[in-house]
Amino acid sequence: MTLGSLSGAAGLLRRHPVLWSVGIVMGVLAVIDLVIPLYGGTFYAEPLALLQFLVMPFLAGGVYGTIRANSFSAGEFLQSGKTYYFRILLPALLIFFAVILTAFLLAIPLTLLGAGAASGTMPLLLGVLVSIVFFTFFYDTVAVFEETNVFESIRRSVEFVMNNLGSVLVFYLVNIVVLVGIGFAAFVAIAALLVDRLEPLTRLDPAELQAVTPQDLLGLIGTEGIWTIAAVYAVVIVLFAAFLYAYKASFFRDHAASVPIQQGEYDEKGRWYKY
Repeated sequence: MTLGSLSGAAGLLRRHPVLWSVGIVMGVLAVIDLVIPLYGGTFYAEPLALLQFLVMPFLAGGVYGTIRANSFSAGEFLQSGKTYYFRILLPALLIFFAVILTAFLLAIPLTLLGAGAASGTMPLLLGVLVSIVFFTFFYDTVAVFEETNVFESIRRSVEFVMNNLGSVLVFYLVNIVVLVGIGFAAFVAIAALLVDRLEPLTRLDPAELQAVTPQDLLGLIGTEGIWTIAAVYAVVIVLFAAFLYAYKASFFRDHAASVPIQQGEYDEKGRWYKY
């Protein structure tokens, strides 16, 4: 079924151009985020990151909403983006602050234990981050396809992953393979396009290559080379982002039926009671 979801996502992208909107917008923002700091606009780095964070719920809601409704017009995309915006944004904020709080709570005792323990902080924090993302990754698809509230979206995502653990692992593996494949093709394309500009590097010995700084490389490829890299980078983002969201929606739609939905409600203290 997992590979069936993959072919379903490919079919969606082939038949419905509106689903490429998420990739196009992310590609444009990624290029801006890459190029502006190179020209000294580091002041805009944080506002751009915030803009990306605020735009993504609208784009995700548009993609998932059109797939859920099986209506792929621009009007449906815009309406779905508005309808599901806060259903996606609010759980994302909750997960983000949960990650920050967890990292903070773990960093304090490790730091107090000394430099030896502090050196192991980063791998531990990375492991915690990966674990949280692994189980909550489908919160946005849950929010749209099942129209759940903030906490229920996160809970159902965890439940969905646990009930489809093998398929979810294959899902992640497919995305990694696709990303690596696109990235490798992009690397080859950049090398081919900039072969003349990078040719002087082939005449350097290993010691000289190690001494080459990023500023040296930028000076070597020049402005035209920078924009070439930015253009290839944009293509990578467009292709992978469009694939990821279409595949994620197709995968969730195909597997969600295997997760039993518990009927019940939360009381005023946040406790869950099944009917």
